[in-house]
This record gives sequence, C-alpha cells and structure tokens, in this order.
Amino acid sequence: MRTMITLAFLLLASTAFADDEIKLKNGDRITGKITGLAGGKLVVETKAEGKVSIDWAQVLSVKSDEPLRLKLLNGDLVEGKASPAAEGRIKIDATDIEMAQVAKINEPAVQWHGNLNLAAKGTDGNTLTKSFLVAAEGSLATESDVILLRGIYRYGQQNGVLSERNAYLLGKYQYKFTPSFYAYASEEVISDTFKDIGLQSITSVGVGFEIVKESWVDLSAEVGVAYITTDFQAAIDESHIGARLAARGRLALPLGFEAKDIVIVYPNFKYGPNFQVRNEFTLGTALGGGWNLLGGIITEFNNRPSPGLNNTDNTYFLGLGFTF
Repeated sequence: MRTMITLAFLLLASTAFADDEIKLKNGDRITGKITGLAGGKLVVETKAEGKVSIDWAQVLSVKSDEPLRLKLLNGDLVEGKASPAAEGRIKIDATDIEMAQVAKINEPAVQWHGNLNLAAKGTDGNTLTKSFLVAAEGSLATESDVILLRGIYRYGQQNGVLSERNAYLLGKYQYKFTPSFYAYASEEVISDTFKDIGLQSITSVGVGFEIVKESWVDLSAEVGVAYITTDFQAAIDESHIGARLAARGRLALPLGFEAKDIVIVYPNFKYGPNFQVRNEFTLGTALGGGWNLLGGIITEFNNRPSPGLNNTDNTYFLGLGFTF
C-alpha cells in the first residue's frame, strides 16, 4: 500500500513539474513553460533564467505539456498539445502545421484598458469654494484597430454660485494599415458654460503615425480635416470646415514619475487665421495596486473668443488615479 502511495505521489509530482521542451536548430534544448509567441519571438518561462525570448525562426521542434492556442497568419485558430513533427513543422494534436504559418501562441484576450482620475478641492472661511475634476480614458486594441474613449468633466462653485462647468468627450476609431500608420475617425464634444459654448461638435477624419513606441517613450502625431459646429448660448451659432492637428507623447522619468501630454490644434478655414488649441499635461507616479498620484494642467486657447471673454483658460489639478 505504501509503495502504491509513493508511486502515485511521484506520478503527480512529475506531472505537476513537467516542462515544455523547445529544440533549436543549433542543437540547444530549452525546457520551461511556453507563455506566448508574438513578433517572431517565443517566450519561455524557465526555472533557472526566468523569461527567455527565442527567435521563432530558430526553433526546430516544440513539445508542450499543456494545450497551446495558436493563431495562424490566415487568422485560423488551433488549440491543443504540441508535439515534434518534421523539420519546420509543429503538430497540434493530430493537426500538422508549418511553423512559418504560426503568427501567435497564447495571444492575450482582447480587453479594455484605461484609467480613472479624480481631483477635488474645497475651502471655507471668508471664501467658500468647492470644485472637482473627473477624467477617464479607455481603449480596446486589436492587431488591426483601436477604439478610444476619453472624457473630462470639471465643476466648481464659489460662495454657492456656479463658477465652472466644462465637459469634453472624445470617441475615436483607428484602423491600422501597418503597426505604425493608421487612419482615424473621431468625434469630439465640448460644453463650457463660462465660454458661451452650449455644445460644440468636432467631427474629423485623417491619418496618424506612431513615430516611436518604446517602454520608456511614446510619440504619435495625427493630421486630418474637421467639420466644427458650435451652438453658442449668446452669440450666433456657426459651423465651418477646418483641420485637426494632434500629437500625443509619454516619457518615463527618474524616481518612477511619468509625464504625458496631448495637444490638439483646430485651424479654422472659414475665418482666416482663426484657431483653437487644447493641451492636457499630466505628471504622475505609481502608488501600487493600480493607484497613482498625478497632477497637471489643462489649457484651452481660442484666438477669437466670444466678446468679453479671455482667449486662454488654464485648469490646474492634483488628485488620485486608478489604472485598469
């Protein structure tokens, strides 16, 4: 009886610690857990060296202890345990596949990613003020396209009187021609009680390009045409054709800080040298558990504002954010 228990224990242990096996064309053999394949690199979690990245073109054969999910270049999906086959091929259960046709292994599920930020301020005594800012962004990205949603709402009172109410919403769809070059269509909606804007709609189509995308820095730019309609509260409503020029950047800084900036320029083709600018700058640092501390400034500029209004509005904020 004791012998049977010992044998059963050894069998379970060997199953629990069984490794995937990858043989390379140079004769090397790597054992561990296959975590994925993307961009021509096979990633294996090993006991001795942690994650190891292997050039997929140098792999001779693959054997897996657990089922793998393969995505082929034609979009087909195949799932099952891998076993060695002829050179340059991989067998998934009974299906024999050319290794050069495998685009991805264990591709992560497509899901929304983004952040939610909240900043608030209040004073009492001689002056009673309260204000808050809520900002949210979410994106859903696949190999071929991206859906982006953004929104910012600001509200404030001073001695019980409304002093600030501003909303900005963006919905954008991007279709990728290449990993770096894409076309986009976007809709932006703006409302600002104290800038005489009941509702402004900016509909734009254009192209964008990711200039650089690394772990420590991102930079992209967009250019497009736009149709802008504005329903004013006091002034005469108007609409015009214009352009939309945008840039978005991110830079990792020392001590765990990260700077982000979004700038959008809206030239007006109807009224000559007339344009609007929107700039959102944030500086933040991670606190752990998805939480971060961040502050920033939102600048809105209009070189031809409604009569009696300034052409520049700045909003400064400091608050907490959560990344998902």
